[in-house]
Amino acid sequence: MLSVLITVLVLWMIACAWCGFQRRYLRFLAVLIAGLVLNFVWMITGLQADPFEPNVVIAQASATLYALCAFSVGWFAARIRQAWRDTRP
Repeated sequence: MLSVLITVLVLWMIACAWCGFQRRYLRFLAVLIAGLVLNFVWMITGLQADPFEPNVVIAQASATLYALCAFSVGWFAARIRQAWRDTRP
């Protein structure tokens, strides 16, 4: 079960980074919301947590920061690619 959760997290991070690379802000927002909803549903149904438990709030905030960092990495990679193309002879 843990490997499935890690795989889903990695795929979600790749999707966030790809949105940053393509500069698709609304698509990133959709991916972010989908990931947060899935995370919330997992914690409520799978872990039997209360919706406003501090651990749930911290996990949601962490997931949001993970997504923003992945988006930023993708965006930065796109800028590096564009700078690389601009400096070619």
